[in-house]
Amino acid sequence: MGVVAKGARTTKSAFGSAMEPLSHIRCTVYHRPMKDLHTVAKAELLHPLRRLGSDLELLRSGLLMCEMVMKTQAQEQPDARVFDLLVTALHRLNDEDPSTAYSVSVGFRCALANVMGFVLPLGEPPIGAVVRIGLTDGVVRRDGEDGLRCSRTAYDALRTCARGEACAVSHADELELESVLSLYFSHHLDIRVVSTVATSLR
Repeated sequence: MGVVAKGARTTKSAFGSAMEPLSHIRCTVYHRPMKDLHTVAKAELLHPLRRLGSDLELLRSGLLMCEMVMKTQAQEQPDARVFDLLVTALHRLNDEDPSTAYSVSVGFRCALANVMGFVLPLGEPPIGAVVRIGLTDGVVRRDGEDGLRCSRTAYDALRTCARGEACAVSHADELELESVLSLYFSHHLDIRVVSTVATSLR
């Protein structure tokens, strides 16, 4: 749902810090039928996630998760499972070390794929420097077969993230993971799912 909070940037705003990016809030919205934008009448901060705005890596990872929800979920069709998944991930990210923040965003997107019905199985890969992931079923193929190409180090990082474990991901592996996740989601949703946050805040 697209909303606007009038006067949120003014010094005397009644919204206070509730309109800060990645805040977990409860709000009252005036819904206007046949309109794309609705008006926030009241907002209450439920849980301050202040660390997310204090570090670029934490902010970037949080925005990656929110961006994926915005790109994959239909407007004005709430899904409690997706919302709870996002809130849990943002709270975890708020306590995460910036060096491993990106892994939280990858783990969230793997979990989101599972909730949406196209889980990435991420089985044990064959021996070799390159792994192929089936675009339709996410099953690992041998190198030389059809599938999304992924280096062994990037695939190992993907498996670690999907298990909910924190890990540092190199820039090269991060680029590969963004490509794999983008192509996998795009295939299953039949829309182009490409992150602008991944490159713009790097």
